[in-house]
Amino acid sequence: MLRVTEATFGRRVLRAPLPVLVCFGTQRCPGRQALAPALERIAATYQGRLRVATVLVDDAILLGEQDGVVASPTLLVFQHGDRQGQAIGFIPAGLVDLLADDVVQGVVTGDILWSPVEEQFEDRVLLPLLQRWGCTAQRQVACALPGRGAAQRGRIDLLVYADPADPPFTLIESKRHMRGDQALRQAVAQATAYARSLALASFVIAAPPGLWIYRIASERPVCIQQVTSLEIHQAPDRAQAIFLQLR
Repeated sequence: MLRVTEATFGRRVLRAPLPVLVCFGTQRCPGRQALAPALERIAATYQGRLRVATVLVDDAILLGEQDGVVASPTLLVFQHGDRQGQAIGFIPAGLVDLLADDVVQGVVTGDILWSPVEEQFEDRVLLPLLQRWGCTAQRQVACALPGRGAAQRGRIDLLVYADPADPPFTLIESKRHMRGDQALRQAVAQATAYARSLALASFVIAAPPGLWIYRIASERPVCIQQVTSLEIHQAPDRAQAIFLQLR
């Protein structure tokens, strides 16, 4: 993995013959430090097809400003001198792998915020996480929505079980991204309807930034905990304990 400075950025990134995945971050940023093992692995796995570089913005303030870096860490993709995608903030290792796959396959084009489709997010992050936590999940479960007639049905992304022989104890509504309070409110409304249709007392909204864990109290859902993806990475036992309280 290359360490790039303002003096070497043009040669090693902008004029590189290969696509380059660059991690911009501050020296003491825990998210940047947590991404390092995944980036090192990708640099080795894709050698000859993809370059991986890091920029410490503490020592390269001008580079950060030129590329619009407003958060640490930020992953930027460069191809033939053009920026071709970005992911802001810490994302789980499974998504870093997926981003690298997409770059190598030429999927990442245009200077847009990169995010996985929901099925990929579930495959790379949520299902492995549930397995580590001793849970199983059923995908795309059809359900009738309360008050909308028999013809109005929805599909639950993940119905979660502590034991396959027992009833489910919660559900997960997965989103490829979570951009703002309005998006979260819409996801909560959808998950609430699904949970009530199955008489579940809780649900979880999941997106690359983390988990929003809700209980349904009286007439409205209440967020009892938000756990970021970085917190899940740093303290997996604590995150597991919070999630399994829903049983």
